Amino acid sequence: MNRNSYVYSTALLLLFLWVGGAVHGLKASPIDTLRCVDGRDSVIREAIVIRDTVYLRDTVYREKPKVLPKDIIRVKPRGRYDRGIINYRYVPKGKWIGGVTASYTEFDSDDSRLLFSLLKNFDSHARTSSIKPFVGYAVKDNVVVGAKLGYSHTIAEIDNLDFNIEDLDVSLKDLRYAEDTYSIGLFHRSYVGIDNARRFGLFNETSLTYNTGTTRFVRGKEADADPGSEERKYVNTETTLHELHIGLNPGVSVFITENVAAEMSFGVIGFKYGMEKQKNNYGETGRRRSSGANFKINLFNIHIGIIVCI
Repeated sequence: MNRNSYVYSTALLLLFLWVGGAVHGLKASPIDTLRCVDGRDSVIREAIVIRDTVYLRDTVYREKPKVLPKDIIRVKPRGRYDRGIINYRYVPKGKWIGGVTASYTEFDSDDSRLLFSLLKNFDSHARTSSIKPFVGYAVKDNVVVGAKLGYSHTIAEIDNLDFNIEDLDVSLKDLRYAEDTYSIGLFHRSYVGIDNARRFGLFNETSLTYNTGTTRFVRGKEADADPGSEERKYVNTETTLHELHIGLNPGVSVFITENVAAEMSFGVIGFKYGMEKQKNNYGETGRRRSSGANFKINLFNIHIGIIVCI
């Protein structure tokens, strides 16, 4: 080997040692990018792949997922089928919720002439309003128990009603009905979060409620009353009622801000047991007990409200 070959071999060896040391000294860092390397030979390109792979893994590791595992409530399959229902955490455990729901329904015969076309001289008006404040506590995720109060007012009037079909002839006038009831009850709510942002949710409320109040039914006008007459042109009947009610009320809830939600619910199924005591203006009294079940949407039991979750 001549002197020139020895020099070339030594220079080539030193070059490989320098390149190896440089590659060995490279450290993966999120700050490094592909622009930091010239990329003129295959050895450096291989190092770029390694550094880029480490950088991507570090990025994925540092990035927080949108939905954490603790925000998903697993729904156990019922029976033989797993329907794959995903329940997002909507009301976390330990939160207090409070709010008020209200409803208002009004009917006027002037707005329903076509519906009551078979009736003659039909003049009627009715309205129902209610308000129910409540407070609850989340005993676990998406499960809330609490208590509520309520007040309801109903008034209905029939000024005239004539109904005539063949031999059936009915004529009513000057009928008045008024009802004021108060309620106190316990409720249990199960929420289902339906989106990963935890903004929209469904719920089902089971409630046990005690209602009490008075009603008044008046037929005729007091000016027409004649105490000495056997014909009762004026009758005023007052009723005191006590009622125990179990109901199922599904609904929908939407968080419009971070801690405030709007909701709507309606009654579907109800069981009730009640006692009534009556007395009229002639001194007659009466009692009765009643019970029943309701399996339909009650248009007079639709509530819209606002809740606060803290």
